[in-house]
Amino acid sequence: MRHRVTLTVLFLGAFLSLATGLVLWHDNPAVDVAASDEGIEPAGEVPCPIAPWDAALNDNDDGPGGEHTEAFYEEVADECYAENIRRFDVAVVAGVLSLVLSLAGGVVLLMGAVGGLRRLRKVEEPAGHDLSGRSER
Repeated sequence: MRHRVTLTVLFLGAFLSLATGLVLWHDNPAVDVAASDEGIEPAGEVPCPIAPWDAALNDNDDGPGGEHTEAFYEEVADECYAENIRRFDVAVVAGVLSLVLSLAGGVVLLMGAVGGLRRLRKVEEPAGHDLSGRSER
């Protein structure tokens, strides 16, 4: 019974870790920006135009498209790049954790299969015979 619970926990943890990593890998964050866009007032929360994987793998630190003040463009680009790198790092850690949990589940599954074969072999082995098939007389 513990074997099944262990397998369930390991594979469920691997799945959840992978799902979390994939969401963080692709989801564009939003950042708080103090710079003014169009010279009116601080912009507040601004969505990032670049996904975390794009920022980390392609070193993409572009700011928002369209007409913006240079201060706003630069601050959004810098803040988004920093947040995307943090998300990318967490996504990679989640992916590695998912791989480790999956491998551990595979080992537990293999150990259970080997243990089951050993138990089956003991049941089928006739009394007075060793594993080579010769009698012990």
